[in-house]
Amino acid sequence: MTSRRGGGPGPRLAGPGGYIPGVARSRRASRAAGWALALLVVAGCAGLQSVFRNPDVNLQRVVVRGLGLTGGTMDLVVGVYNPNAFSLQGTRLQLGLDVEQSHVGDVEYTSAFQAQQGDTTVVTVPLAFSWSGVAGAVRTALGGGELPYKLSGQLTVSTPIGQQQVPFSHEGRAPLSRIGDVIQRSTVR
Repeated sequence: MTSRRGGGPGPRLAGPGGYIPGVARSRRASRAAGWALALLVVAGCAGLQSVFRNPDVNLQRVVVRGLGLTGGTMDLVVGVYNPNAFSLQGTRLQLGLDVEQSHVGDVEYTSAFQAQQGDTTVVTVPLAFSWSGVAGAVRTALGGGELPYKLSGQLTVSTPIGQQQVPFSHEGRAPLSRIGDVIQRSTVR
C-alpha cells in the first residue's frame, strides 16, 4: 500500500491488472440500465403499435363543379374518421374512384390535415375526369341524386409511433349535387 504524507494508508487506486472495483461495477450498472431502457423503448413502441387502429376513409358527398364536352370536374368530400386515443397528422391521401364498375379517375392530395382523436375530419379533393374514360352508366349516375361508388387508395398519417400507411377500400352511395344546385338551394329558403 502507498502512504500519504500524513502517515496512514492512502486510497487504493487499482488492483492487479488495473482493475478498479467501484468503476467496473458502475460501468456494468450503466450498461445494464442502458439495455433496460432500450428494451422499454422497444416494448413501448410495440405496445403503441398494437394500440394504433386504422382510420376509416369514406366518401361523404360529391359536388360536380363543371361538365363539358370532354369531361368535368368534381369535388370529392372525403371523411377521415380517427378511432385512436391520439391525434393524427394526415400527410397524403391517394385515392381512386369507381362508379358502377367504371373507373372515373385517380387523385393525390398532399396538403397536411389534422384528424383529432375520436373525430371525423372532412377533406375536399378535386378530381378531373374525361367522358372517354367512363361508361354511360356513370353519365346517368352523374345526373341523379346519389352516386354508387367504390373508393380505394392509401392514407399516410404521422402518429406518435411514426408514419403509418393505411390502405383503404369503401363502397356505398354518396349524395351528388351540382355547384349550381348547391348555390340555388342555399339562396332559396
